[in-house]
Amino acid sequence: MRARAVGGSRRGKGGMADTTELAQSASAVLRRCRAVLGGMEHRLSDVVRAREQDFLALGENLMELQTGCEDISTKARELVELSSGQSMLATLDNLSGQLRALTDVDAHDSGRQSLDDIDGVSRIVEALSEIVAAFAKIVKQLSMLGIATRIESARLGADGRGFSTLADDVEKLARSIVDHCAGIIARIGTLRGHVASARESTLASIKAQRGCYDTISGQLGANLAGLGEVSARSADLSRELSENATEVAADIAQAVKSLQFHDIVRQQIEHVEHALTELATTLDTDASAEENPLELVGFTSDVLGLQTSQLDSAGQHFSEAAGTLRGTLSSLAGRIEDIGRSIASLPGHAGDAGDSPLARVKSGIARVKSELGEFAAQGEALGGIMDSVAGTIAEMGESIEAIEEVGAEIELIALNASIKAAHTGQAGAALSVLATAIQRLSADARRQTDAVSRILGDISNASKGLQETARRYNDQSEAWRVIGELDTVLADVAGTVSQCDGLFAVLSASSSEFGARSRSVGKHIDFDKDLVGSLSRIRDSLAKQADEARQLVPGGAAARGVRLQELYDRYTMDAERAVHEAAFGLQAGTGDAAGSARAVPAETGEFGDNVELF
Repeated sequence: MRARAVGGSRRGKGGMADTTELAQSASAVLRRCRAVLGGMEHRLSDVVRAREQDFLALGENLMELQTGCEDISTKARELVELSSGQSMLATLDNLSGQLRALTDVDAHDSGRQSLDDIDGVSRIVEALSEIVAAFAKIVKQLSMLGIATRIESARLGADGRGFSTLADDVEKLARSIVDHCAGIIARIGTLRGHVASARESTLASIKAQRGCYDTISGQLGANLAGLGEVSARSADLSRELSENATEVAADIAQAVKSLQFHDIVRQQIEHVEHALTELATTLDTDASAEENPLELVGFTSDVLGLQTSQLDSAGQHFSEAAGTLRGTLSSLAGRIEDIGRSIASLPGHAGDAGDSPLARVKSGIARVKSELGEFAAQGEALGGIMDSVAGTIAEMGESIEAIEEVGAEIELIALNASIKAAHTGQAGAALSVLATAIQRLSADARRQTDAVSRILGDISNASKGLQETARRYNDQSEAWRVIGELDTVLADVAGTVSQCDGLFAVLSASSSEFGARSRSVGKHIDFDKDLVGSLSRIRDSLAKQADEARQLVPGGAAARGVRLQELYDRYTMDAERAVHEAAFGLQAGTGDAAGSARAVPAETGEFGDNVELF
């Protein structure tokens, strides 16, 4: 490269002296620049290489934070979905309808009707007891007639022999009535016991029915309403979490983008190193060959000034990126902690997880199941009592049939007594009176047995209602089926509650852990100060040499084109091109022979479309 005299040729001895002096000054400047450039490229490489492990560790931390945040978001959505109870709302609503059908007002009225039927049977039994007691009078009269007949038969002697057999028959009938009445009275006692038990069991069943209905309508109904509210709140929270997860992902992406400045700065520094190495080589090879070294000084001024600008740009961008990274990680920490707070706002998860709507549903179902099981068991027991009432009434009917047969026999005996008395003639007048008394007694017995039969008919009719009630109470299959479904739902709810408790514990710990970790990672990002400081010191050294060269040759190299074009062509980032163009007062996208700037393609990102990453 041949340098021409700056400011034109000078004539005369004075001009020759000035030119010689300038040449000597230029050579001195070039020597000092070369001395400063000695080993400069290695110092630049060391600046980035010294922080390489910091960047690798930061990258690993960001990957761990990203994985942790994704896991937190996934578990948070799962917890919200589980806590809403949406999957069991329809099942519980259907079961609630079935439970109400089992224990509603109609079923309650049926229990009251059963109680009225039992009270009716009780009254009929008391009436029967009074009528059966009246047989004692008939038995007493029969016994007296039997004794009188035997006395009169003995008085008549041979004529009264037939009346002795008649007396035996009368006494036998009296004993038969006593035996049958005793059986009826015993069964009345049994029936009283059954009726009392049925009444007590019916009252207990009605009470259990009312309690079960109240539990279903109150607790389970309220729990269903609570689940509905939680479902709506969970839907809102799910949207909130989705937005939060999107923002977390954006923060992670921003952090990764900020971390790419390591690679960007490394490339810029590599290009600066390359430029400085070539400048050093140029100074080694061209300085001695230049007739006028001022042109080389101008070129050196241009190159050094350009590289100080590139280092300024790299340091500024790196410092800004580090600040953005710190702010992003702080924001990320807040968003992660927000997820934890959002989860804690779920009903039942702000404090005692056992008080969550799902836990209350679980408790409510368990109580409904218990009370419904008690109601069903009491119903079956009551059905058995009703069967016993009906069986006892049937047995009493058999005893009444036997008494009716006794009444018929009394009539037959009375007829035989009248016939015998007529055959005896005047001597059997007393026996005729006895026969008439037996006939009247047979009529009384007939009336009593008819009354008993009517009452037993009433009891029988009442027992049909009781038997129908018994069949209904005995058939508790629907109740037990619903209890089986409650068992299934209860197991599902218990499993869901357990899952929710586990997820809540994990999320609480994870959001706290990763929030703190993100904040800590951001807080400990300080390598930019060291790196920017090192670059600044090197830049100051280069700037000092550039200023010294610029004082000697203020306008820079007169012919910049070819060498500066080579530098420009090597740039891989639009940011470098922009620095180059700004250094020589060019506009982006314009060519200039002095600066050899070529058109800059439209940027596809902050640093163009040609950024090399790891």
